[in-house]
Amino acid sequence: MELLQAIKERRTIRRFKPDPVPRELIEQLIHGAMWAPSAMNEQPWKFYVLTGAAKADLANIAEGCIEKLDLRMQKLFNEKMRTMVRGYFKDFGGAPAVLVVVTKMPEERVYQRGSEYGSSAAMQNFLLLAHEAGLGACWMTGPLWVEDAVLEYLGCPERGLIGITPIGWPDQTPPTPPRKHQDIEWRE
Repeated sequence: MELLQAIKERRTIRRFKPDPVPRELIEQLIHGAMWAPSAMNEQPWKFYVLTGAAKADLANIAEGCIEKLDLRMQKLFNEKMRTMVRGYFKDFGGAPAVLVVVTKMPEERVYQRGSEYGSSAAMQNFLLLAHEAGLGACWMTGPLWVEDAVLEYLGCPERGLIGITPIGWPDQTPPTPPRKHQDIEWRE
C-alpha cells in the first residue's frame, strides 16, 4: 500500500469484530509507530495496551467525560450520532484491545508541546500502520476530559494523555468524509 493511499483510505472505526488481535501484531505496529519524529529526539511516548478487565476499567473511566462531550456534540451532531458516541464510550465498539498513548511532560510549556506533538506523530504512525495491517482504530480525545483519572489508573500521573484508540478487526466500512476546507496560504 502506498503511503498517500493509506492516508486517504484510513477511516475512524467504531464497530469491531470480537476476534482478538495477535499480541505480536500490536507490538509490531507499536515498534513501527515509534519511528515518529520528536523534538530533540526525546521519543517521549509510552504505549499501554489494555485488554479484558483493564479495558473495561478504562471504559468506566472514559465514560466520565460524556457530560462534557455532550455540550460540544449538541452543536455538531444529531441525536442518533450522539447516542452512538455515548455507547462507544461504554465498550469501545467491541474492540478486543485499547491502546493508550501518553507522553512525558517537561516543566517548560514549550517542551511540553514538543513532547505532545512527537507523541501525536507516533499515534498517527500507529493508526496508519494499523490500517495497512487491515485493522481499524479510532483516535479518541474525549477522554482528555478525564486525563487525570486515566493517568492515575495507568500509574503515570506525571505524564500527559495523547489519546486512546480501540484497536481490532473492523466490522464496518465508513464512507469517505469530504475535506471541510483547504487552508493553504503562500507568502513571499
